[in-house]
This record gives sequence, C-alpha cells and structure tokens, in this order.
Amino acid sequence: MKTGLFYDPVFLSHDTGGHPENSGRLSAIMEALRTGGLLERLQAKTPRQAVMEELAPIHDPGYVRRVEEAALSGRPYLDTPDCVISEETYRVALHAAGAMIDAVTQVASGSLDNAFLACRPPGHHAEHDRAMGFCYFNNIALGAQWLTTRLGYERILIFDFDVHHGNGTQHSFEERKDVFFCSIHQNPMTLFPGTGFPEERGRGEGRGYTVNVAMNPHSGDDDYEMVFRQQLLPMFREYKPEFVLISAGFDGHQDDPLASMNLTVKGYDAMIREMKRLAGECCAGKLVSTLEGGYNYRSLSECVSSHLEILQDDAF
Repeated sequence: MKTGLFYDPVFLSHDTGGHPENSGRLSAIMEALRTGGLLERLQAKTPRQAVMEELAPIHDPGYVRRVEEAALSGRPYLDTPDCVISEETYRVALHAAGAMIDAVTQVASGSLDNAFLACRPPGHHAEHDRAMGFCYFNNIALGAQWLTTRLGYERILIFDFDVHHGNGTQHSFEERKDVFFCSIHQNPMTLFPGTGFPEERGRGEGRGYTVNVAMNPHSGDDDYEMVFRQQLLPMFREYKPEFVLISAGFDGHQDDPLASMNLTVKGYDAMIREMKRLAGECCAGKLVSTLEGGYNYRSLSECVSSHLEILQDDAF
C-alpha cells in the first residue's frame, strides 16, 4: 500500500536535554526503520510549517504567539515544567502541525492510502490556550478540524491509545458530533493528566461522542483486546467514520518508564490491525496515525516498526 511517512530531521531540533520526550526517540525509530528495510518501502514525505490560519481554529492566536515568544526568549519551559522549550521548539511544533494537515489532505485525495507521522513534539495534551504534558500544538485535533471544515467530512473518528488521556483533543471536540473521540488509557486516578473518566461523555450535541475507557494499572494485551473488541469496535462500526485518525502513543508498553501498564507489541498490533480493517470497511482505508508517547527507545522503535508494517501491508 502507499503508506506515507512524514518525517524530517527538523524534529530533532526541539532540544529538551535529558527530558523523557527527547530527540533520541525519533532517532531510535528511524534507525529501526532503516535497519529493518522498511524505510525504503514507505512514501517519504517532508513536512512543512503550519500557518496561523491553520492553527487558529484549535489554538488561540495569542497562545500561538506566546509559544513563539517563549522559544525565542530563551525561557526554560512554557506553562508547566513538563513543557521544556528551546529556541527551535516553535518552528519544530509548526512542522509537526503542518505534517498532520498535509497527511490528512493527501490521504483524503487518494495520493496516499494511509500515513504515519514520526514527529515531535507530541500533541494530544495541548489545550486551546495552554501547553501541557510535553505538547504545544494539538496535531491530531488540527487534522480533524481540517477534515471537517476544509475538506467537508462529517464523521471523523479519533482513537487515542496513548497511556495518558488525550485531554486536549477531547476538549477540542466534546460539544460536537462530527468528531467521535475515544481514548483508552491508564486510570486517571493513578496517572497524568487526571482526566478521562468514563463519565466524561461529551456535552450538548456532542453527548455520547466522547468515550473514555480507564484501564487499571498493569493491564496487558488480553485486557485491552477484550475491551477493544467487546466495547469499542461495535461503537466505531455504528458510527461509520469517513476518516480514521489515531493518536499512537506506545507508552503503555510493559517496559515504558512513565506508566504502569503491561502491553506488548502484540497488543498494539492487534489494535492497529482492527483499526485498519475498520477504515477499510467504512472509509476506503482512509487512516492517519501520529506518534504521541513512548519513552523506552527499544520498545518504542519495535512498536512503531510493527505499526508501519501493518499499515503498508496489503494483507491487513
């Protein structure tokens, strides 16, 4: 299949020092793709910077300018010490946002079958006017917004399997029914950001189009598969998405240092296979996946490599 890989060395320039979200994550991924022979089978795509007009529907323009000013001023972080910032952070974050908008546009047009963004910084914690959880601009929310307002889609499914709840994405769409947001994550009573309880179901017209599944610490492949097949897939099929977006965080892996889950590559593979099948059934395979968390280099690179093998394989 024509699977696009959106990556640029510019993503390494967001300098966070010894922070868990650092450039070594992408270096490990790209090395694994090269040595495994997968890189040459993907459609390499070079991201460009998003512009204010593309960011403004999700992020307050004043906040966007604040990200830029913080980066250029030499401040050590933005809004919270978790969000380490460097001189290049703003430019790099613009490239990540631009990669998402270009990816959904190219998949929507049929020039790509699906795509994966090997980008940083991640995005799903970023709020309308606040940086959170290593995130500055909410890449996946920007993609969903572009699909609905610019490309005319009426039913976008966002599935977030990062071990942390995608609070920023939820808050972007919880009053809308044209974007169905589903997050499966470690119980928020035990893990950042402390949101994503099952009773959070959306509001107003969007009531029922937000679904949160809080998994107990130490849940593994079988636990996730049972919830996914019995609870989530039936809802996804009933919604009949016209486009599928995935916040692909691999920090629920049993070797990841920032959470307490026991997922393995097998568990992640099971979810992406079913999501690819769902996209094939409902929307001619239109699917874009973007990297969120994952902080153990070895497990992250293994999970991403397998994720991409499934996306580009005609057999799935």
